[in-house]
Order: sequence, then structure tokens, then C-alpha cells
Amino acid sequence: MENDKQYVELVNLMREQGAKNNPTTLEIGTMQSANSVKIGDLILLAEDLYIADHLLSGYTRTIKVPYVSYMEVDTTVSSGFKDSSDTKHYVQKKITFTDGLKAGDLVAVQKLNDTDKYVILERVVKL
Repeated sequence: MENDKQYVELVNLMREQGAKNNPTTLEIGTMQSANSVKIGDLILLAEDLYIADHLLSGYTRTIKVPYVSYMEVDTTVSSGFKDSSDTKHYVQKKITFTDGLKAGDLVAVQKLNDTDKYVILERVVKL
């Protein structure tokens, strides 16, 4: 009986030490709202989460767009323009995403080691 207890203690110690060097696994969660997610029976609220900025409604980025004036579009070439020199000028534009996370979205969630916090990395779909 005493040997069994020592064996259990040794196995538990090995599990603890092994867990320190192994990252937590990526999990799939279902958004309950724009800032809460459910993973199995666990519901995480905004204070438990970090969310990738591009998943938030209202996220704005600056992009560089080719500027072409008075040019014909040529669908027979891959660039869409008759001459590659036509795309040498660019303008910067802001684009705002309005399709942030919403209830029912599937997301990839990672637990941060040694904390009770989680990161929503990306919206995902099941094929």
C-alpha cells in the first residue's frame, strides 16, 4: 500500500514536470458574443481574453492601392493593366472591417501558460 502511494506521487511529479515544458494545446471555441467564447463547458468573458485586433469590428488598416488614371483595363494580362509602368504610382487608403466576431463564430483559442488568460487567434471554419 505504501509503495502504491509513492508510485502515485512519482507519476504526479512526472506529469507536473512534463507539463512545464509542453505548451497548451490549441482549442476550438464558439463565440457566445463579440467578446465571450465557450470552449466545452468553459465560458470565457472579456476579462479572460486577448483577441487578435483584426477580428474586432471597426478594425482599420492602411493599404497601398495602385493608382491609375485614364487607363484601359486589359483582361488578357495578369496585372490587368496594359503596361506595368501604369502601376508605379500608389495611394494609401484606409479600410475598416465591419465583420468582427459574433455569436456562433468558431475560433482558434490558445491558453497562455501559467495564467488564466486565453488568446483568440483567428476565426476558423469547418470544411
